[in-house]
Amino acid sequence: MADRDASSLAVPWVPERDPSRAGKGIGLGYGVRAMVSPSEAADEAADEMVDDVVKAVLASRRYRSVHPATVRRLAQRTLSRGEHRRPVDAIKATKRALHQIFGAYLPQPPRYDRWLAALRDAPDPAAQRDVLRRAMVQHASTKERLDYLEALAAALVGRLGSPRSVLDVACGLQPLASPWWLDPGVEYHAWDIDRALVQFVGTCLELLGHRPHAAVVDLLGSPPWPSTEVALVLKTLPCLEQQQAGASDALLGSIPAPRLVVSFPTRSLGGRAKGMGRTYADRFEALLSARGWSADRFEVGPELVYVVDRRAPEG
Repeated sequence: MADRDASSLAVPWVPERDPSRAGKGIGLGYGVRAMVSPSEAADEAADEMVDDVVKAVLASRRYRSVHPATVRRLAQRTLSRGEHRRPVDAIKATKRALHQIFGAYLPQPPRYDRWLAALRDAPDPAAQRDVLRRAMVQHASTKERLDYLEALAAALVGRLGSPRSVLDVACGLQPLASPWWLDPGVEYHAWDIDRALVQFVGTCLELLGHRPHAAVVDLLGSPPWPSTEVALVLKTLPCLEQQQAGASDALLGSIPAPRLVVSFPTRSLGGRAKGMGRTYADRFEALLSARGWSADRFEVGPELVYVVDRRAPEG
């Protein structure tokens, strides 16, 4: 793909006929709307490069089902830094950004059809849970959580009871853990940036007896928020902050649910701790203090969890 030189796209002013100005003085009815400045030409060239990057990324097998809005946002951020003048470099940089927020968590192509078939054939709840466990192994976040899934579920039930509506943002395969802590019939909003994953978890939730509302959503794109009793924001905020500083506060302030479950990893995907838990705790607790929200904090496995209550205290 040839490089586009923005300076070569500037064109001289060409008169454009404006019938409303006929006979009304200088210009003899001609306007100046066709004037294109060098800066406008540069913006047009930049937009074309963003389009090219988005098209190339979505054509790749790895990222073809990722939300186009997310790909476009990452491509724009990559190009705005001015580090990648060639489209091929911008494509690689955008894919690296997608790997950090999505690809690293699904290292192998998911076998969604196979898991759905097994779930449909499961004869009882115990067999269903076995299928769900095998499916959750395929996503790095839920794979790690399997070691303490029962403990986390018990902690959530003890603090939240049995909510009838849940929003799960950047959900990954976490909705598959719903039988461990939710009763059937829950209105479950499952949001993620991957269309194939969202379709899969939506079907699973239906097979598990819930009322699914699964959607492909870019959290940094100001989505319309559903009203639910609880919102899950599990190991999500560091990823958002990496993309946009201040995103955590904006996101949590926008979610209408009165209770939030917010968690942070205390070690990296590679298993290193690096003081992550303390860093995340200090930052998040400063946010809680600034917002005036109360929270119950606990740790389970390598995960720091806050159950946040945003309701005004009684009395």
